[in-house]
Amino acid sequence: MENVNQDTGFGERSADMGGRMVNKDGSFNIRRIGIHVHHRVSNYQNMLTMKRWRFLIVILLVYLLINAVFTALYWLAGPEGLQGVDYQQDTWGQLKQLFFFSTQTLTTVGYGRINPVSELANWIAALESLVGFLSLAIATGLLYGRFSRPKAFIRFSNLIVYSQYKGGKALMFRLVCYKDDHLLMNAEIKVNVRILTPDNTYRFYNLRLERNRVDSLVLNWTVVHPIDEDSPFYGLSQKEIVTLQPEIAANLTGFDEVYSSTVVARISYTIQDFKFGFKFLPMYFSKSKRTDLDLAKLNLIDQE
Repeated sequence: MENVNQDTGFGERSADMGGRMVNKDGSFNIRRIGIHVHHRVSNYQNMLTMKRWRFLIVILLVYLLINAVFTALYWLAGPEGLQGVDYQQDTWGQLKQLFFFSTQTLTTVGYGRINPVSELANWIAALESLVGFLSLAIATGLLYGRFSRPKAFIRFSNLIVYSQYKGGKALMFRLVCYKDDHLLMNAEIKVNVRILTPDNTYRFYNLRLERNRVDSLVLNWTVVHPIDEDSPFYGLSQKEIVTLQPEIAANLTGFDEVYSSTVVARISYTIQDFKFGFKFLPMYFSKSKRTDLDLAKLNLIDQE
């Protein structure tokens, strides 16, 4: 068949492939091993892509760690190294004074009650000022990178339905832009399927779609694959389709006007996500002189 696609980048032997190709969040279900994690992992990329709460926790922990290190250095420099420290307090009280002096030096605030007087303490303070400038630059770059990094604000339906369509059958899933301003122009989608063959290998097919691009993705988009002579599902019963253990993977690209850049989104559906004999219900409705798009209805289905 001319729509056979063996160039997906995934292996053909089912015994060597574990689970699905693409996770529900769009990431590839691949774990790289064999070389040290230092060479495989990009800390900068991880900081750009990790969840917001985790990013804030990492920034806070690094900030506390740097100040804890310099607090220890000031402590080791001795009481004569810093002027203005109340050494009449207990050890914990002195450490707190050194810690807050460290935070003031790191951020170049410098309130002035405590200041270094010994040569060693001055060198430590000078080093901390340098670390403060560098860490501020790194944190600023990470924050800018997180805010400016192009992202596709797309949500796919959790299910894919197998339903009646124009006198035949079709597979359908849908997607929508869920941000008011981040609408995609020239949105294009490519869909392929991985099926299990009788000789226990995988075969990949490009699925022909009723429509594979839209000029403006302002409403929801129901992606339809008609089950015709060119479909790998043509003439198969529900039981036979289940036997194939299909995984349908979709790749969406489009131009985001806000970022002035092309963004990408991915999803995959396994046989557990198939709903046979169901159809999607409408998501948008006329409201006076306006059209309301109800994002909560993205996964709303009903039996045919």
